[in-house]
Amino acid sequence: MANPINVSGLSSGIQWGDIVDTTVKALEARSVTPISNTIAKRTAQKAAWTSFRTLVDTLNTSARALRSSGFGGFQATVPPSAITSRTLLTASPTENAVAGRYRVEVLQLAESAKIAGNAVANTGTALGQAGEFTINGKTIVIAATDTLRNVQAKINAANTGTDATGVKASIVSEGGTAGRLVLTSSSAGSNGISIADGTGAMARELGFIDSRTKPISSVVQAAAAAMGMTVIPSPASIRVGTVLVTADLAIDSLAQIAAKINAAGGSASVEPEAFGDETRYRLLVEGPVTADDADGQAIIDALGFAAGSPGRVRQTVQSPVYTDSVGATATATTALAGVQVDGVSAGLAVGDAINIRGVRGDGTAVTIGLIVQTGDTMQSLLDRLNNSTSGFGSGTRTASAALGADGRIRLTDDTGGASRLSFSMTVSRADGSAGRLGSGTVSVVGRSRELQEGRDAVIRVDGREVTRASNTITDAISGVTLSLTSAEPGSSIDVSIDRDVKGSTAAVQKLVDTFNEIRTFFDLQREPDSALYANSSLRGVVDSFNVALRTKVATNESYTSLAVTGLALDRTGKLAFDKTKFEKALNEKPNEIEALFGFTGAGTAFVTATDNATRFGVGTISTQVSSIDANTVALRLRETAARNKLEQRRERLVADFTRMEDALSRLQSQSGTLLSSVNGLQSQR
Repeated sequence: MANPINVSGLSSGIQWGDIVDTTVKALEARSVTPISNTIAKRTAQKAAWTSFRTLVDTLNTSARALRSSGFGGFQATVPPSAITSRTLLTASPTENAVAGRYRVEVLQLAESAKIAGNAVANTGTALGQAGEFTINGKTIVIAATDTLRNVQAKINAANTGTDATGVKASIVSEGGTAGRLVLTSSSAGSNGISIADGTGAMARELGFIDSRTKPISSVVQAAAAAMGMTVIPSPASIRVGTVLVTADLAIDSLAQIAAKINAAGGSASVEPEAFGDETRYRLLVEGPVTADDADGQAIIDALGFAAGSPGRVRQTVQSPVYTDSVGATATATTALAGVQVDGVSAGLAVGDAINIRGVRGDGTAVTIGLIVQTGDTMQSLLDRLNNSTSGFGSGTRTASAALGADGRIRLTDDTGGASRLSFSMTVSRADGSAGRLGSGTVSVVGRSRELQEGRDAVIRVDGREVTRASNTITDAISGVTLSLTSAEPGSSIDVSIDRDVKGSTAAVQKLVDTFNEIRTFFDLQREPDSALYANSSLRGVVDSFNVALRTKVATNESYTSLAVTGLALDRTGKLAFDKTKFEKALNEKPNEIEALFGFTGAGTAFVTATDNATRFGVGTISTQVSSIDANTVALRLRETAARNKLEQRRERLVADFTRMEDALSRLQSQSGTLLSSVNGLQSQR
């Protein structure tokens, strides 16, 4: 409370304000200061215990690292390929690794399956096809009003929940509004993506799988004879995707049926496959195969057309429409002289040159020509295109040309998949003028439905082949995780797993350093003015660490105590570490060193001692801090009460002196009045 009199001793002449301050200070020194000093001491003690706990926690962490199996860990040495210098794999040993040398060969990396469908002109336009198909056993239902984006959303919706397909759908742009669906497996491995057709042949309509016949014994023999049929279906028309062809199984071989489909603008190929000890053949076509009547269905049934699997589509490039001089559709016997291109005469005559330029599927150029002779026909032009020496029939990636019933030449890549196949034909006339027979346009885009095959990783470790669905393999070498990065069959590398002596030494050094920091802290607290001077609890904790150092493992033959491994207390109580001695012991008897620092040795002894010191609520440090906190709360209450009492004493002293000043002031006033009266009386005499 503030002094109500600004100037003390105004009436009395006594500086009693100083007397009040001196008195209060004397009382404060006797009743408050001892409590405040004790609070400050408790605060310093708590700070010291907190610092000590940090050191003990670090010691606990170091001890836990030491008592783990292979406490210093293992290190892997993985050389690159001796052939290509590529990194084939990395190796990460765990604490359970076994030191040794392992010969590893990466034969194959694991890959996620990826399948592409047909391109559509507009991904936002209704497909107009209804039906269903399954992805990894889960049914996807398609409505006629669905766009390609709707189909994408339905496929991705099926990849949710506990029975998710594990397949994600995306749309890859083909330019403008065009695009195609691409299905990607969420995980690598040979299980990949399983697609099965359903009603409406939707898997084939979307282009994810092909249609294929049953295996047939010959590709060149008439199909009926190759299948051993006694009752042969009548010749009939069948629809393959969007094209219509007529097949006569009594005459047509698989190769001839494929040629008819390609000539009509479809996509077909004949693929061999192993059938026991034999080789048999299947006719593979793009899109579903349907019949317009019973005879057509009989041919489909006889050939065994059914939903196939992802494969490759062969690219086809088609010419303009050729007609003869009177406008009739060109055939193989149509004379070159007088041929018309899209109804316009090419002006060809005997002696003119046809220049054929193009690119094979692999990008190699084709440059050939034909000088028109008397009697040359469209077949002569086809023969030149198919020439096996310089035409598209030569090279490592051949293509085949055929004249369709619609008068178009179709050049088809003999290899399925992405293709650069193209051709154009110009005319150099004998009179020096130029003309054209037209450029080819792509009618069937070559592509691989299976953009990436789902494959398992395959490695060979010390002659043992290991196959896993992931490129991260944890069980090929005990306690070691192999992460594969490149496959290189025929190139073996030696993976070395060695105990990390350097790491082990560093782990022990960390324990030693922390122990010595604790010892330094303890020595500082032995100074008389330190916060924890003569604290028996602190001494007890430090002594428990010294006891842990003396832990013995009687089952060890050579290294039964830490002292014989290079750890011993010096005369100052600190821990000395002979690294050379320790590393020699670790190399000689790693199992004994692990036992000595492990669960039956010093590692556990240190963990137990540090846990006893830091355990919440019951540990030595915890109980000391709790006791200090409780005592500090009580002291602060006493300090507050003492200060309140002191303030009350100040207020009483000020009040007493103030009353004294008031009394003196009144007396002085009365004395002045009396003196004036006396002086007045004297002056009247």
